[in-house]
Amino acid sequence: MGIQIQFSVDYPNEYVISVGGSYDHVDDYFKTVLIKSLIFKTNKGRTSPVFGGITESGQPAATEFTLEGKYGEKLIGFFGRSGQALDAIGAYFSPTPMLRGKWIQVEQQGKGPGPRCSHAIAMVGQKMYSFGGELTPNFHIDQHLYVFDFNTRTWSLAPPNGEVPELACLGVGMVAIGTTLYVFGGRDGNRYYNGFHSYDTVKNEWKLITHVDNVPTPRSFHAVAADDKNVYVFGGVSKTVRVNTLHAYNIVDQKWTELPNPGESCKARGGLGLAVVQGKIWVVYGFIGDEVDDVHCFDPVERKWTKVETRGEKPSARSVFGLAVVGKYIIISGGEIEMDPQAHLGLSCWILRVHIKAHTKAHIMIQYEVFVNNVTREGHSPRGWCASTTASIDGKKGLLMYGGKAPTNGRYDDIFFYGVDSA
Repeated sequence: MGIQIQFSVDYPNEYVISVGGSYDHVDDYFKTVLIKSLIFKTNKGRTSPVFGGITESGQPAATEFTLEGKYGEKLIGFFGRSGQALDAIGAYFSPTPMLRGKWIQVEQQGKGPGPRCSHAIAMVGQKMYSFGGELTPNFHIDQHLYVFDFNTRTWSLAPPNGEVPELACLGVGMVAIGTTLYVFGGRDGNRYYNGFHSYDTVKNEWKLITHVDNVPTPRSFHAVAADDKNVYVFGGVSKTVRVNTLHAYNIVDQKWTELPNPGESCKARGGLGLAVVQGKIWVVYGFIGDEVDDVHCFDPVERKWTKVETRGEKPSARSVFGLAVVGKYIIISGGEIEMDPQAHLGLSCWILRVHIKAHTKAHIMIQYEVFVNNVTREGHSPRGWCASTTASIDGKKGLLMYGGKAPTNGRYDDIFFYGVDSA
């Protein structure tokens, strides 16, 4: 009797995405082929023990093979031939489930920031923080940090203790790591720039981390993203030119690092999207003089940039759009397709599914969702220059958007949330 081997997965959160193993010729005359061993891999990166023959090193015996989908699809069945032994095997794969969700408009109480665009938002727990923005083109509004509590649906002002940012600004970037907000850049109406600040939402205290003269090139309309230890800043518009530099601020070491420049393959831009997905940094679209539709990926471990080839129906070129990350998905919505208030986008969500194979280039599969519901009943109206972030609200994770510029050149003060039902 052989030793019984078992391998279980936590379905539906975990599922098999590939089967491999080895085969060998066991009869030179009849050219009989038998499957000698099998090994399974899951979407969580786990690998099963080897079922069947193995070498002394523990690897599958004979000639190895792998059956897998191109984008990490779920393995749902097998076919082949067998009698007393397995002599042929094939596998069926279904597309990995794409995101499905629904737009809701969030009710608001209390005195909030009011209509604005070119501002920034970030989430800490069930509270959304909003900073910066403009009502009149290129004219800053205030230096207040506003707080919206999703439990009560009520606005309030965060106490302005400590080293408050010197300038009221627009085109600012803000992210949250834990309970701390990190605010970088932005400018006032005279093109004076802010430095790099943090706001402790527990102590309710501002802190100047690095002065504007000591941080990466002062800028506005850049993009920021974060993992659990780093704040990343890419692109934007300095006092004279657009830039395409990538910097990281490590919150543990409390130091800035300039990372490799992507060069001309990823041109200097503003109004872009920036995301951290599966440990890599993704630059999505933006404005280089015209809106562009390219996607780039930076690997912090290999310190290498890749211009990503995308598959599927592609979103139109755009800038100043909303963006969020849900798992391995990047969600974008809205934005501007040319420098004209009438050229704003609304309603639809584009969902980019990131799939990365070890030791190969990154691949993306794109899904397009169109909402046919009446705009007054579901989904946001066309807009660009909005503030957005990833949020978890009422048990669902998704894209949170606040404010923005209307096709009439007015400003919005509404809040919309695209909550994901499934992934």
